[in-house]
Parts: sequence; C-alpha cells; structure tokens
Amino acid sequence: MESISIEFPKVHPSLTKNGRRRSHWRTQRKATEEMRDDANFLIIKEMLMAEINPRDYKESPLFSRAKIDIHQDWSNNPLDYDGLASAVAPAIDAFIDKGIIQDDSPRFIESYNLTSSKVPKQSMNRIQITVSEA
Repeated sequence: MESISIEFPKVHPSLTKNGRRRSHWRTQRKATEEMRDDANFLIIKEMLMAEINPRDYKESPLFSRAKIDIHQDWSNNPLDYDGLASAVAPAIDAFIDKGIIQDDSPRFIESYNLTSSKVPKQSMNRIQITVSEA
C-alpha cells in the first residue's frame, strides 16, 4: 500500500490554535477524543478496503518514513496553516495508534505539507489527510 487517506467534513473549533486559547479544557479534550476515535475508525476502514489486516502493524509500522499531506477545501474562511496543523493533530495521532507511522517526530516524518483551496459551496468543505511512504 502506497498511502492511506482519510477525510473530515469539518473540525471542532476548539481544536484550532485560536480555539484552544478560548475554549475550556474539557471541551478540547472531548473534541480531541472524538476526532481521534473517528480517525481510528476511518483508518481501519481504509486498511480493510485495501485488504490489510490492522493487527499486523501493531509491532512494526506500515511506513518506516512517511510523508503527510493535509489539504483543506474551504468556502468562507480558511484555517491558517498553524491552526490547520493544530486541528488535525488528533487524527495524526490516530495514524500512530493504528501502526501506520511509528511517531510524528521529524525522525519518522520526512515532509508535512499543508495546502488549501477555495470551493464554491459550504457543503463542499473538507479536510483530507494522506499519509504515504516517503
């Protein structure tokens, strides 16, 4: 498998850089847990569709060196790049939980790319996270 990609229609506002300053820690914790759980589910779904047994990668990661690409489609106001990175951090942690990558440190992540594009309708908003072998 060359890459695993998951998609979210939106992220909770308390997970963004500015949202973390303004929201209560309990709200942040709940949003973090929900996003991580959703990401875990989506990753398992992608692995099963690719006929990969998720249990095979608990000891040794699927990608020894990885590349992470995060793309945001937005209609009204985009998240700035540091806000976007903060918002998807729980989903990146889910890739570690599922054994796709060993850790999200620079020792194991070769590149971390954030991109963005404007879409005409709010219903088209999404954030896509793709992890691939470097």
